[in-house]
Amino acid sequence: MLKLIEADEKYLDQYKEAYLLSVKKVEEGLIKKHDMMFLNPDQEDIIRHFKDSRDVSKLPDYYVPSYDYFAVEDDKLIGIIHIRVRLTENLLRYGGHIGYAINPKYWNMGYGKKLLQLGIEKYGHLIEEDKILITCDDDNIGSSKIIEFNGGILDNKIENEDCGEKFLTRRYWIKR
Repeated sequence: MLKLIEADEKYLDQYKEAYLLSVKKVEEGLIKKHDMMFLNPDQEDIIRHFKDSRDVSKLPDYYVPSYDYFAVEDDKLIGIIHIRVRLTENLLRYGGHIGYAINPKYWNMGYGKKLLQLGIEKYGHLIEEDKILITCDDDNIGSSKIIEFNGGILDNKIENEDCGEKFLTRRYWIKR
């Protein structure tokens, strides 16, 4: 059964594998660089990063605290999820309250739907807002289906830009 856990060192080799597979998917054009959610574990202490993401005093001014979890099943790191405590102007445009990524090794196996469902449940225990914003690129059909499966209602599409690349973002709201 898929579950969310605090970042754990025993999964770091699998995290690195997910990072490297994600980099490969960026090179193949299957993930956009701005959608890369796995960080380079050779450049970042992932455990410390996930813990520090909750402490506003350890974050850059333009970041908001977030609760970050590993998604695991049967000792396999399936993915990661970030639950942000509030929205900035940028997060309103792109990012939203919840961001998630599946290890490419486990794509198209139904994990995305369950991971987002767990994130929405966890959000309800952490944040008191009555609706959740989740975004995805307009051409990310898999993610849009996952969001819609979990009750996401498309509000609009807006143009964003990152690293000189313009793209459309779908903005979905989920009512709790």
